[in-house]
Amino acid sequence: MKAPSASPDAAGDYRMGLRLGALGLAIGMAAINTGNNLLYLMLALILALACVSIGASWWSLRRLLVAPMLPDEATRGEPFTFGAEVTGRFPLLPQTWVRVRLAGLPEPVELTVAVPADSRRGVASVRATVTRRGLYENLTVQALTGYPLDLWLRQITQTWRGRIAVMPRFDRINRLRIAPSTHSGRNAGVNAPSRRVGGAGTELHNLREYTPSDDARHIDWRSSARTGQLMVREFEREEDKRLDLVLDLQATDPEAFERAVERCAAILDFAGRERFDARLLVPGFGRALSGHQAMRSLAAVAAVTPGPGAAAALAAALGLVRRNGDVVVISTDPARATPLEIG
Repeated sequence: MKAPSASPDAAGDYRMGLRLGALGLAIGMAAINTGNNLLYLMLALILALACVSIGASWWSLRRLLVAPMLPDEATRGEPFTFGAEVTGRFPLLPQTWVRVRLAGLPEPVELTVAVPADSRRGVASVRATVTRRGLYENLTVQALTGYPLDLWLRQITQTWRGRIAVMPRFDRINRLRIAPSTHSGRNAGVNAPSRRVGGAGTELHNLREYTPSDDARHIDWRSSARTGQLMVREFEREEDKRLDLVLDLQATDPEAFERAVERCAAILDFAGRERFDARLLVPGFGRALSGHQAMRSLAAVAAVTPGPGAAAALAAALGLVRRNGDVVVISTDPARATPLEIG
């Protein structure tokens, strides 16, 4: 997680408390050694200021409300906006700075919110990125303030019920075709027919005799010359195409598995843009996922160690594929993966 840190000029110099403590200690030792009443008076003033600052901070934090603002989803490595609304009473100063920290992500995010005393409300935001995909829940929000004199930094922590799904980052594709398999027999138990599973336009489905209701532009003149009868091309509609995408969780290389997840996301995005029926099958989920639910599930998938149990889970997922559609297996193992031509 990367986020800009609060500047000392905006947030206040919280080292002032240490300096004042050192000054109080020096004055106290000098007062004891000399017996000077003026030094004792200065020491009493410093201690009173510290007590006022600590008491005011404690009082203000008990009345402080922090409302985090976080998107439901973000993309790995891409900036998103984290904001916070802070409401509280700070009557001794015209404006107070409150530092808000969001924890629970790979790295915390911090921002500083200015709260005017008259409105008692401040809003601020910061741009941040998450470098690791995942589903992050039970996030924690901390509010810190040194009000009123920045002598003592106090904080409150509250568990926030918010969550954010960090999706895999992928490059958009415009063409997808199942390539001829280089393996003999079945590919991970599923035939991989060599055909285009999506793309712009339509795909030739059949040739049949011409009828008066057919569009003359679809006449296939070569076939008509060969058969001696008018033949028309019959096309398959893109929305009739069916694709079952199976993600193999067995992996020993984390980077290779991330690339497999990104490929799944790219294919699901392509299927959504081309408007054909695509489903995602993940071993252990027990059912097929489609649409945005399928894409969101990729935020939480994790690699498993190859073994009999993982192989059985993959076989169970393959048993859910539809017989009247194409099947694509995405795996870090080329022996189990379906060969694809992507552009």
